[in-house]
Amino acid sequence: MRVHRELNKLLSLIKNYCRDTYRHSVNVSLIASRIAAHLNLSETQVDLIKVAGLLHDVGKIKIEKEIINKPGKLTRDEWNIVKKHPEYGVDILLPHSWAKPFLQWVYCHHERWDGNGYFGIKGYDIPLEARILALADAFDAITSSRPYQKKKNWQESLNEVKRCSGTQFDPFLAQELIQFPDKILKPHALIGDGGAEFGTQQRNRFGEEGADYN
Repeated sequence: MRVHRELNKLLSLIKNYCRDTYRHSVNVSLIASRIAAHLNLSETQVDLIKVAGLLHDVGKIKIEKEIINKPGKLTRDEWNIVKKHPEYGVDILLPHSWAKPFLQWVYCHHERWDGNGYFGIKGYDIPLEARILALADAFDAITSSRPYQKKKNWQESLNEVKRCSGTQFDPFLAQELIQFPDKILKPHALIGDGGAEFGTQQRNRFGEEGADYN
């Protein structure tokens, strides 16, 4: 099918760009689709979230890998470049008609419940599916190792989700993950360290308090 060919081509671009980003994308797809299924969303929505998870970071292929994988704090200019990857992702996906239903989710996957995300969208103005992707993105990242971050164990990760509930994450989604982690995430075949980007209780790479999952 044309859709499968185009999807696989995009996934190959991500994999060739950075295997950590590819592994992270697969993990986010798995986590997000399991959250969506737990919420009893329609089969169509679950399938779309699964694909959106695979492609949520495709815009990173337009950014130099040295910036994405930088072990130290990002400069202001570097951070501003990184923050453009959701827009780049939409640009890459726009020619593909099958991606139209989830373009807004890709654009909003770094928005925060409190409005302090990349583009300042907050609360219920963020599509539910994008809120799910944001939580899945963060959970894979928080349990993964990066040059600038050590991974956390299972309980530490859930504690971090709880800490960020109502600020970074939709409090309802966060509570569901905290209350039913076994049901949502296990068995959960993640592909090793997802290579995701998420700053926790320490200051992030730009020196700001809070999130740093680029």
